Amino acid sequence: MTTARVHAMNDACHEHNRSRPLPQAPKAWGVRLSLPENDPMRPILGDDWHEYHWFASEAAREQKIDQLRRQFTYYRKGDQPSFIIERVDRETDAD
Repeated sequence: MTTARVHAMNDACHEHNRSRPLPQAPKAWGVRLSLPENDPMRPILGDDWHEYHWFASEAAREQKIDQLRRQFTYYRKGDQPSFIIERVDRETDAD
């Protein structure tokens, strides 16, 4: 890939190319995802794997939790997500 093309691709992330500015305040409402003890991905990801997702509003967080609890479109019929889903906020818990 040429330098000019890489530069052009990187320009898309500049502030003047956004339809709206990024929020300045830290996102306060979060979801911590981890795996149950019997999850088959634990040997691959590790016993201490976890991931945080942060949201600007409590409503957005609740919408994401509802999405995570539904049947994923790429799962086989009957398969369910096996995440442990915990509500967190920046004041009390974060990595």
